[in-house]
Amino acid sequence: TLLFLAPVGHADEACETFIATTLDQMFSPINRAPERVDPDLKSLVRANVDSLSIARFTLGKYAARVNADDLHKYSQSLDAYFLKVIHENTEGGEKLSADVLRSFDRNHRDCIVETVIHRGAIEDISVHWRVMRVGELHQVVDIAIEQNGNTIWLAIELRAQVVDLYERSNGDLDVVIRKLGFG
Repeated sequence: TLLFLAPVGHADEACETFIATTLDQMFSPINRAPERVDPDLKSLVRANVDSLSIARFTLGKYAARVNADDLHKYSQSLDAYFLKVIHENTEGGEKLSADVLRSFDRNHRDCIVETVIHRGAIEDISVHWRVMRVGELHQVVDIAIEQNGNTIWLAIELRAQVVDLYERSNGDLDVVIRKLGFG
């Protein structure tokens, strides 16, 4: 019976290391030459964010209706959206760095890593990263930013908007991409 009282898991050090390494890789080009970061950040986002899973999640019940080409195009637009979020939250910052505060496992392959991003003269920002692990591969599947005491999960917030726009546009993902400013 003691087994049932034990915690489901423990903080995943590999997920924490993945996030710390990813943030170091992200901040290095921004700190070095902020005007020339886009290629480095695009590669980093593509390698470390599971945009296809996020695309399916944000489309909800409509994901199964979308053909592979449109789903790929939509997931790439999400990459552009995440780059925009990164730029908005690091713009004006100097000597960007991050500290991993803690993490907790949701299950054996799903972990939340809480960080604080130091932005120099600009106020620090708390960011939570939902990381899924498949084998040894880790990928971000959602990001939450704390603002004014609220924690806003981007993919969860997007889902209601995407589904609404998808329904109102009769399933036209180009309309969804354009209206949400993802492109």
